[in-house]
Amino acid sequence: MTNDQPPGGQPYPPQEPYPQQPYPPQGYPPQGYPPQPQYPPGYPPPGGGPRKSWPRRHPILTGFIAAFGLLVVIGVIAGIAGSANHTVTSGTAGPAEQASSSPSATASASSPTSSSPARVGSTITLTGNDPGEKMDVTVTKVISHAQPADQFSSPDPGKRFYAVQFRLANTGSAAYSDSPSNGAAVVDVDGQSYQSTLYDVAGCQSFPGTENIAAGDTGLGCVVFQVPDGAKITKVQFTLNSGFGPATGQWDVRS
Repeated sequence: MTNDQPPGGQPYPPQEPYPQQPYPPQGYPPQGYPPQPQYPPGYPPPGGGPRKSWPRRHPILTGFIAAFGLLVVIGVIAGIAGSANHTVTSGTAGPAEQASSSPSATASASSPTSSSPARVGSTITLTGNDPGEKMDVTVTKVISHAQPADQFSSPDPGKRFYAVQFRLANTGSAAYSDSPSNGAAVVDVDGQSYQSTLYDVAGCQSFPGTENIAAGDTGLGCVVFQVPDGAKITKVQFTLNSGFGPATGQWDVRS
């Protein structure tokens, strides 16, 4: 028995050959797809490659930035409106109350009239931002070369202390609670203004940090300035509400 016969002696039936199926040609891309362009190594395709994903801003942070910007704009507008309505007045000069205690200080006015500028001893009525705020402000004394109150206080080199004493009479219906030194300033002959300092001088007690004056009461205190030795001070100014009130009183203190 040969290997071409199965057991039992019967030959295997002839096998029909499988039909030959033609295979499509191999290659890329497959049939039906357009050919893809080839780019040199290191060069991205047109369009700059994949799109970048920008980080998203936190909604709370974005809202805070927008609110802050709005407040800045409102503050600028309010400042412009406030400066447009602000007035500087010399008031109606009254009789002199007290002459200066320094030989180089300004002398008080003598028999001023209503058209005369306010001088040392003159009273100017000022109003505040809130209803019922009204103060009669008087410059009672000016010390052009004030001495330090102690050995620990001294002006900067090339400067001197200039002191102004104010009397504040509350003629309104609301209590006065403010820092008078914040609303005071002096101006020299060139128009340069100087703000107050925290120094104390001899012979003129300074206002406290906050002065509280009930309606009908008065307060007295000194405000100290540091000015150049050669500066000729010609004006003293005072404004309620720490300098943000609607009107500024101005006194002529030139010699």
